[in-house]
Amino acid sequence: MNKRMMKCFIVLIYVMLLACPNSVISDCWDIQEISSFAFKELDGATVLSFKDAVRCMPLSEVTVEIKNQTFTTDSNGYIVFPNKNIASIMDGSLQMTAKKNGYCTLTKDIRVMVGRIKDKRYLMTKRLPIGKARFVLQWGDKPRDLDLHLVGEDFHISYRNMKVAVQKARLDRDDVSSYGPETITLENIISSKKYDVYVHNYSGESSINDLAQVSVYKNGKLDNIVILPQTKKPYVKILEIRNHEVKYLNNGLDGIP
Repeated sequence: MNKRMMKCFIVLIYVMLLACPNSVISDCWDIQEISSFAFKELDGATVLSFKDAVRCMPLSEVTVEIKNQTFTTDSNGYIVFPNKNIASIMDGSLQMTAKKNGYCTLTKDIRVMVGRIKDKRYLMTKRLPIGKARFVLQWGDKPRDLDLHLVGEDFHISYRNMKVAVQKARLDRDDVSSYGPETITLENIISSKKYDVYVHNYSGESSINDLAQVSVYKNGKLDNIVILPQTKKPYVKILEIRNHEVKYLNNGLDGIP
């Protein structure tokens, strides 16, 4: 697609979005913000947005390293990455590291297709005390509504179950309009207790795909980023915690056992 065609395509999308001013793409990123990212690409750059995984507020002064270049987010939580630096990459990835005082370092591979960064939305979480864990679910535009579940021996945290188990766990954020995040915090991992984490395709209008991922924070740092499998199953079991140890599973299931 040449630049003229791309411009026409983006303008068309923008007009369609303006025709639905009350629509919401995500509780974290609204239509106007997503549209502004698209228009910036006409100038040969990609806007990457960084927000807090619990409050969804923009994060300024995040130091971001990509392809041996260093950027700092502005007051909107944005950096502007020049596309010319990756124009020759048709299908690949780049490692990104994002750091901010008081937050867990975010290190991940970001996808590049046809010289463009595909992942433009990033979430970071404040550094957690030892013994706490946090699970952050993100996904694409489909399915519309994925739910994150944390099941303990005496509680079940999700939007449609218990939102808070006092002094045990809580649902920090629930998103029902694509992209996420859904965020759950486990307040205290008790070694004698068992914990399981699931993702549920609640809306069910399409299959879970590999755009969905769960970032797992434990012992004050990012422990793992789990890319969900392509599955038509309504549930995916991400992990289980036994004796403080995390075992990653990532299996499609018909229901929560």
